[in-house]
Parts: sequence; C-alpha cells; structure tokens
Amino acid sequence: MDIKKELSENQTILLIMSSTDYNKEIVDVAKKLAGKSIAYVTLNKTRDSLIELFKKNKVKTDNIVFIDAISKTIKSTPEESEGVYYVSSPGALTEISLVISKFIRHNFDYLIFDSLTNLLVYESKAPVGKFVASLVNKIKESKTKAIFYALSVKEQEALIKESGMFVDKVIEL
Repeated sequence: MDIKKELSENQTILLIMSSTDYNKEIVDVAKKLAGKSIAYVTLNKTRDSLIELFKKNKVKTDNIVFIDAISKTIKSTPEESEGVYYVSSPGALTEISLVISKFIRHNFDYLIFDSLTNLLVYESKAPVGKFVASLVNKIKESKTKAIFYALSVKEQEALIKESGMFVDKVIEL
C-alpha cells in the first residue's frame, strides 16, 4: 500500500491492521511520511517507547510531535520535553480533542491517531463514536491529512464500521 498516494487522494483514512502486524505497520507509515510535519497521538505506547521503536527502525523523528495520552497513567508526572504534549489519559476525550484542535491550527501535514480501538478500553462506544465524528470534522476544516489506526478485533467491529462512515477511505491491511 502506498500511504502517500492514498493521502494525496483522501484527507482521512482508517487503517485497519492485525495486532501481529501492528508494530511493522506503524513503523512503515511513519517512515513513509517522515520529512513532513506529523502530530502523532498515542494511546497505547509512551512517546519514549515509540521513539525507541522508530529509531531502531531508522525512522526520522525530528518532525514528529507526540500527543502522549498513556505516560501519565503509568508515571506520576512524566518529564516535560520538547516535541511532546502529555494528556491525562486515553479516556480524557475532551482533553485529547482540545489538544488535537490546537495542533491542527499549526498546519501539520499529517495527524496519526494510534489507535481508535484503544479508546474502547476507557470509554463506551457511543462517546467514542461521537468523538471520532467530531475529530474527523475538525480535520476536514483544515489542510491536515489524518490516518486513524484500528486493530481488527472482532469485539470492536461496530466501532470500526461506524468510524469507517466518517473517514474518506477505509484500508484493511
């Protein structure tokens, strides 16, 4: 799959992947988009573990700003550093939405949302569906292109189908 080509034709993409290919796929996408400005929302890996994974796979991280919603749930207060913004938890949908809105105003080329299926660990389907619809609408009002990751998990099929209605294209890997 040529993610750059897909993003040149679609502003928002839902990328559905298996949990076994997950690390490989997120590295691939980051590598292909490196060089452009990326806001990376992470709900399941800390910023530090993502940077470690990317560096190990020779992905440039200079142009990536992370919105890390997991570190504060693990450590009491992560150290603030350049290139990262910490959100209290993956369940803090309003906080995540506000931070993403700020980032979108800075005209990032890409927003990577990792991952929609993680939200269901913290919230029920209805608020998550509403959150996704709202987020996609905010993105559509900007020049930013977005990729939403979702793991193909049977229990979360309903959210994946609903989210698929909001984005321009759904790609199953």
